[in-house]
Amino acid sequence: MEDLLTVLLDIEKQAWKAVDVRDVEFYSDYLAPEALVVSPWGVLDRDGILRDIAENPNELPVYSISGPRVMPIGEECGVLVYTVSLGGQTLLVSTVYTRSGGRWQAAFHQRTPVFQNPGAEG
Repeated sequence: MEDLLTVLLDIEKQAWKAVDVRDVEFYSDYLAPEALVVSPWGVLDRDGILRDIAENPNELPVYSISGPRVMPIGEECGVLVYTVSLGGQTLLVSTVYTRSGGRWQAAFHQRTPVFQNPGAEG
């Protein structure tokens, strides 16, 4: 069996690509029925996520993923966490994956901006 980090990170990268090209079909399979996304713009359920992908005309800026880690939660669930840099922003990202019928799906995804402390030395 493949390493859980490798498997979930590969799925996550496919999801980023699907958002960039507005691949609603991919996301229909990728999202668990109860899926939620939390971002600085609010909370979206599965229907809201699919609608946002279909209607958002923006292409993603070049991005890079770093520091991926995974925490298994039993045999059918895992949390993938990483940092993504895109468009001059840094985000801390977490996705909870659940497995049903041998297929991993995203049940929860959160993006949290990293704010720089203006008084911090850099």
